[in-house]
Amino acid sequence: MRVSAGPLADIPENKCQSIGDGQAVVVRVNGEVVAFPNRCLHQDSPLEGGLVLNNTLICPFHFWRYRLPAGRHVGSDVHLPRFPVVTVNGEVFVDVPDLEPAISTREMLLRHAREWKPGT
Repeated sequence: MRVSAGPLADIPENKCQSIGDGQAVVVRVNGEVVAFPNRCLHQDSPLEGGLVLNNTLICPFHFWRYRLPAGRHVGSDVHLPRFPVVTVNGEVFVDVPDLEPAISTREMLLRHAREWKPGT
């Protein structure tokens, strides 16, 4: 699904801004807009509001750091998934995956029961 991130001039260079009902974050790095899921790889915390210093995104909760623009975690080879970004007439759009439909607790328990194997 394509989500508007707003005008290019409004996308910050010093912190992550959430888009798409909080599903993704965007930030400008050396003039390029990059977009990632709004979830840190450490403990699934939101990256929204994370600061960017010296091309490094810092998670606002536990201070995990990611080198930009690639989104590579500092100290390992894991990367934040990166979403495609397109700029049309000064407006930035991000292609984010469609959200999976929410399921009820009943359906979740039924799925678990179908997959359960005795003795495991």
